[in-house]
Amino acid sequence: MNNYDCIVVGGGPAGLSAALVLARARREVLVVDGNRPRNRATYMSHGFITRDGTPPMTLRELGREDLATYPNVHFQWGEVQRITGVDGAFTASIKGVRGGPSGEVQARKVLLATGVLETLPQVPDLISYYGSTIFSCVHCDGWERREQSLVVIGENPELVNTAKRASQWADHEVVLTNGSGIIEAHQAEVLGRQGIEVDDTPIAALHGDGSRLESVELADGRVLPATGGFVQPEWSLPQVVADLVPTAGDLGGVKTDEYGRSGVDGVYAAGDVRGITPSQLIIAAGEGARAGIGLNNDLIFATFDAPGR
Repeated sequence: MNNYDCIVVGGGPAGLSAALVLARARREVLVVDGNRPRNRATYMSHGFITRDGTPPMTLRELGREDLATYPNVHFQWGEVQRITGVDGAFTASIKGVRGGPSGEVQARKVLLATGVLETLPQVPDLISYYGSTIFSCVHCDGWERREQSLVVIGENPELVNTAKRASQWADHEVVLTNGSGIIEAHQAEVLGRQGIEVDDTPIAALHGDGSRLESVELADGRVLPATGGFVQPEWSLPQVVADLVPTAGDLGGVKTDEYGRSGVDGVYAAGDVRGITPSQLIIAAGEGARAGIGLNNDLIFATFDAPGR
């Protein structure tokens, strides 16, 4: 059974950045990634300095190329299904994907960079427009939607804040609760004072060419013109994370200190898995670097605390 200083679960910006720090610290690192990132539907990623407009899968590929120059970093396509053990002796069970091997590996430390799972509202054809003209992150994709007629769709309380943020870019904005009635009357009044309409009518259909939105049809037959918009998904943590870290919560993410240490000794977390807001690639990469430093420091200091040292 292979034994590593650290297994990094997730090969996005957070995981790859952490792995780079650990690689340069002369650690034996295994990065495991299932190749199903949350932003895979998006054509371009934004807000990452020197890489603005780069497709997200290309950004990940460039990160793997950086790591490939370090012989002490190993990459494996796979899904980590279970992690057991304690600090210094963790065992990860991996199911291979894309031809990657299945099996178990051991590691002294675990760094969780899985991101979160995403559930979109039940709106017909929403998935067809998600990532092309409807997005979840206003700071990531608002610029391309500037001065347009936008819809903001959602069924949970965070919809109000998403609507407020989207107003920075929208020329005209309608908030659609899809019949959920999640926005209270006083909240609708606040939005209305800024010219933002709130409509509780269920959504019957989205119309366009299959990728570029043109209008939204409501259940009462009205058709609202819209060239794009934003959606407020529901987020949850992967089961492997929730099973390992008892401080994990579906909404709040994994609680950590400033260096990514979770409430479980030897387990660290970085990126969206720590909490979805704000959710940007460059922030995830920074968190990954910080967690990698914290993890490496802990390994270094442990050698001075060992008996007989």
